[in-house]
Amino acid sequence: MKAVASFVMRGPARSAMVATVLAVLSIIIPFIGVFSSASVALVTLRLGGLATAKVLLLATFACALLMTLIFGNPLAALGFLLVLWIPVVLLGLLLRNTRSLALTTQAGLIFGLLAILVQYISMGDPATFWREYLEPMSQRFIEAGLFDQAQSVEVLDQLSSMMCGLVSFGFLLQMLLSLYVARWWQAILYNPGGFAEEYQQMRLHRFVGVAGAAALLLGLLPEQSYPAILGCLGAVVLGLLFLQGMAVIHGLVKLIKSAQLWLVVTYLMLIVFLPQMVLVMISIGLLDIWIDFRARFKTQNSG
Repeated sequence: MKAVASFVMRGPARSAMVATVLAVLSIIIPFIGVFSSASVALVTLRLGGLATAKVLLLATFACALLMTLIFGNPLAALGFLLVLWIPVVLLGLLLRNTRSLALTTQAGLIFGLLAILVQYISMGDPATFWREYLEPMSQRFIEAGLFDQAQSVEVLDQLSSMMCGLVSFGFLLQMLLSLYVARWWQAILYNPGGFAEEYQQMRLHRFVGVAGAAALLLGLLPEQSYPAILGCLGAVVLGLLFLQGMAVIHGLVKLIKSAQLWLVVTYLMLIVFLPQMVLVMISIGLLDIWIDFRARFKTQNSG
């Protein structure tokens, strides 16, 4: 990773090359888009807005050219610019000026809300859109014998009502993860260990905790008893609490000697038991806003 970060910082042409190649590869492997955004955000964090504008101009032009050659349509480059790069660049500028990872992470909530707004504007009723989109998949499950007709309808209804929140949740996490990777690359090159310390100390505002608690309580109610958009908003807030929970785990591992194995176990459990572990991390992040596990553990250790 240090080699990639070092290559990105060797000039706007190379930065644009990395961003372009990774963006195009993200069409096949979506997760690669995180590193495309991170390569642009690294330039923002280190050199500021003017240098980033040069990279964005070159990368957008290169993507438009490649998309024309491959698909005959250059408009995909605009999608890369608006979805992959611009949000992370704006957050990078905020982090560069405030040097507050917690504040910048909370500012990411704006883009999560924007993702919800875009879905409602472009789809009308997101649940109806996602139901129509997922229905062919539901039919294939019935044909494969995985569900009967009644079960398939129930699963389809539940999933379609959740998709707006899940898409917004995923967009928020991908955007913030890109920023974190960029900050980590910056630390590797210029301030070793700096990002780890910064992330391990991150704590969100109590307003996020109140909103997150409301979102969890909302999840206990029947879906018909509240507007669907509230569920989408709640999912975005819970995304921030998930990142807070991960920060708590990293911070505690730093304070506990010989606890690196627990960090490995945590990530393995996230892979194997993803839905359950996401809820656990959200709960830890929510409780930490009021309890501050890291400060309490540090006090007890020093005592």
